[in-house]
Amino acid sequence: MKRLLTIISLIITFHVSAKSVDVGGAVYELKFSDFEAITKPYSGTEAIVAYQAKLDVDGDPSQDLNYRVGGKVYTRWFAGNMAASLSVTCSSLYTDKVIFIGEDMDFGVRYNGVSYLAKPKISKMINTGGNCQKLTVRIDKEGHLSRQFYTRVTDLQFSVQILENVYH
Repeated sequence: MKRLLTIISLIITFHVSAKSVDVGGAVYELKFSDFEAITKPYSGTEAIVAYQAKLDVDGDPSQDLNYRVGGKVYTRWFAGNMAASLSVTCSSLYTDKVIFIGEDMDFGVRYNGVSYLAKPKISKMINTGGNCQKLTVRIDKEGHLSRQFYTRVTDLQFSVQILENVYH
């Protein structure tokens, strides 16, 4: 019984541990539960204004890498259209400097009472000098705070891929 509990504990620990992205081309999928909500006070409650996921990066070889991050922001909102922006940054234990990888904004529309998704994405070639050890993927709801409050994100589906640049 003790052994079974230890195995279950290891499985649970492995499941909740941070994801790691290996440089080299594998595609990593992020789902809604991989993102942490970022809030601001609004009208006596908290408004979710953004979501972010932090991933460990293994194997930054100090050469040009193609960072590809993109996905779908599923929302429900009550009036007008919405905008979602994606920003991607890297950081390192060895420096305080945050390395900007890229950003994109996309719009969702509301038509005949149905909310349609936004699909922000980036693909950027950059040399982070071996200092990309933690990748942050952040999705912000754009607009004033009341618009952010009333825009409900119902699902996030993103993919992350870091490719080595092969020179011929």
